Amino acid sequence: MRKIVIALILLAFSTTSFAETETLSLQQALALGLQYNFDLQISRLNVERADAGIMDEEGRFDVLAELGLGVSRNELPVDSAIITDDLVITDQGSAEAALSKTFVTGLETRLSLIGESNDTDALADRLDPAYRTYLVLDFTQPLLKDMGIDINTASLQVAKTRQQQAALGYLSQAQQLAAEIELAYLDLVQADEEYRYAILARDLAQELLDGNQRKFNAGLIPVTEVNEARSAMAGREENMLLSEQQMILARNQLLELIEQGDAQLPESWQADLPEVTEEEEPALTEALAIGFEKRPDLQQARLEIKNRKIALVYADNQLLPSLDLEASLGVNGLSGDGDEAHYDGQWHRSASRAFDQDGNSWYAGLRFSVPLQNRSAKAQYRDAAAQDKQSIYRLRRAEISVETVIRSAHAVLDLGKERLKVAKRYADLAQTTLEQETRRLQEGLSNSFRVLTFQNALVDAKIREVAAKTDYYRAQARLYEAMGTNLERYNIVAALPHEGVTP
Repeated sequence: MRKIVIALILLAFSTTSFAETETLSLQQALALGLQYNFDLQISRLNVERADAGIMDEEGRFDVLAELGLGVSRNELPVDSAIITDDLVITDQGSAEAALSKTFVTGLETRLSLIGESNDTDALADRLDPAYRTYLVLDFTQPLLKDMGIDINTASLQVAKTRQQQAALGYLSQAQQLAAEIELAYLDLVQADEEYRYAILARDLAQELLDGNQRKFNAGLIPVTEVNEARSAMAGREENMLLSEQQMILARNQLLELIEQGDAQLPESWQADLPEVTEEEEPALTEALAIGFEKRPDLQQARLEIKNRKIALVYADNQLLPSLDLEASLGVNGLSGDGDEAHYDGQWHRSASRAFDQDGNSWYAGLRFSVPLQNRSAKAQYRDAAAQDKQSIYRLRRAEISVETVIRSAHAVLDLGKERLKVAKRYADLAQTTLEQETRRLQEGLSNSFRVLTFQNALVDAKIREVAAKTDYYRAQARLYEAMGTNLERYNIVAALPHEGVTP
């Protein structure tokens, strides 16, 4: 059977550009993770294991070749007036070659060619030694239990479905990994931005401290103004260190997902948050329809229902009694050394005489059997029926869960747009207010406390704007993951077995 290959294909994108830039884009991070992540590679091997399972089930219908050789001696004590010896010794040799096969209808066949050599002291045997050749064809065809293509290929059908489930499991794992990378990337971007604004806050405090120190030296302000600026400077340095710590932790979290195996990142790189674009998200009804169609876990659940139906049909068949049609057809030939010239010759002559129908035999009959209580088959049927119902309930439960996740993600995304607008307006107002208060300070109409307060408000507003922007991207990521299309969003498609490329 052709080996199945499943792969993630990145369209219009090359990883060779990594070393040429200090900025690692989100799509580049996704490419690294999907190519080198060990967990995803483990999941990909499940498809190969499922492919081996199909081959194993198909092997049940392979032709079986048999070859047997044997020799024997039999010494029989006798008491006869016509035999002078006390023993009759018989030496026998045999060779058998056979081909057997089971067909998908349940038919079992066996074609065997048997050759025997018989050398005995018995006077009744006119040929000494005697050579016999048999050619026998046996048939057994079930007529009730184990009859039919669907019944005899049930396990093969399940194995093929398992392969599809393994491929969908790999796709689901890839989508989950992509979502984790996307969220980790956004966490790093947010941490980088917060660290940058922590540095800005420190620099603003330093600028205020330097200005107050000059004014104090000139005798224009009391020392409390200098100390207040110096205290704010110390507090903001502490915040800067905490922000740097968060940035390092976020960076390591992203590296854990993408820098595995043979992945190679530039020595110096940084994440970058692109500007928010007016990307048109699908309406809620459309998002739900896409999710129900494309979510790999829902497709797996539907395939499991198919498997349970196959198992139920098979279990129902096993409730039937066995009624088998049996048939056998054989021809044989004889040759040897002795008085009968018609049968003179070596073994090869017995073989040719067999094909000349020197002798033949045939048999046909029916064999019926049934367990009187049949409890094992009944138990298996009840178990199969229960699992069939369970698979239906699991699908329905999964659909409800998917609907809830999509509705929630869609609502968060809608609110995220409004929140981003408010956060940007708040940051612009905080910037304007600080500039006004700084001019008032220069004119002697304000003090350090008020300026530091407005500086804190500006930094807080900028950080909230960054959080609103990254949360908006997170909401997008969660919505597309919930819909099962987050890979397609970045021009990544999956080639699934027997389905080609899924658009």
